[in-house]
Amino acid sequence: MTSKGQTTMNFGATENRLKKRTIKGGLLITFEGGEGVGKSTQAERLFRKLDSYGIDVVLAHEPGSSDLGNHVRRWIKRTNSPSPLSETLLFEAARAQLMFELIQPALGNGKIVILDRFIDSTIAYQGYARGGDIKTIQRLNTIATTGLIPKLTILLDADPELSLARVSNKPNLFDAANKNQGIRVDNESERRFEQAPLKFHKKVREGYLKMSKNDRRWCIIRADQAGHRIADAILKRVRRLLIKNGIAPELLQS
Repeated sequence: MTSKGQTTMNFGATENRLKKRTIKGGLLITFEGGEGVGKSTQAERLFRKLDSYGIDVVLAHEPGSSDLGNHVRRWIKRTNSPSPLSETLLFEAARAQLMFELIQPALGNGKIVILDRFIDSTIAYQGYARGGDIKTIQRLNTIATTGLIPKLTILLDADPELSLARVSNKPNLFDAANKNQGIRVDNESERRFEQAPLKFHKKVREGYLKMSKNDRRWCIIRADQAGHRIADAILKRVRRLLIKNGIAPELLQS
């Protein structure tokens, strides 16, 4: 509608180019791995790259990206829960809220959702590492997500001793005398969730490797290489997924 004396502007092809590209049903891409492997950095790099292609993409993380999730994140960082089940239930509650607020609406609108941690983190951490019942966790995952499974899961894999040292910016995080006991040399104030002993983080890694074995939705990438090489490997795999789902290859040029 225009007022007297005004004309309507038609941007034509320019307007079409500015429209974000979507995929029917959307796509969920998740990042998994232990502490310090660079999940958040690589998830953000992928988000920026897809956005530069004009693809409608959102980035979120667990637990977080909702008020409930942020409360759970703060509580987990401050509290050493004695129960894997109580931790699991908190994560599942935050996950269900994130599904309701962000993931389901985004996928319904054809967007790509990039998620830093999802259902596999709970199985790896509260299941394999903390000894929670894995079948129970899987059932709770199904309830919280209404059965949603990622189309692609990027597993950034590294020796926990190396990745934890990188997080703490200390090359000798575990001293030679106490390495086998997993005793750390960093200060308590410098630790977050990764304050658990080395044995715990090795179990997390073992859990991820077991889950990803012979499962085609997983893409395992070494996290002990240069960041740009990791990003290139991730983008190569994601491009194949996008092309398979109808995005023209010429639209995915760097």
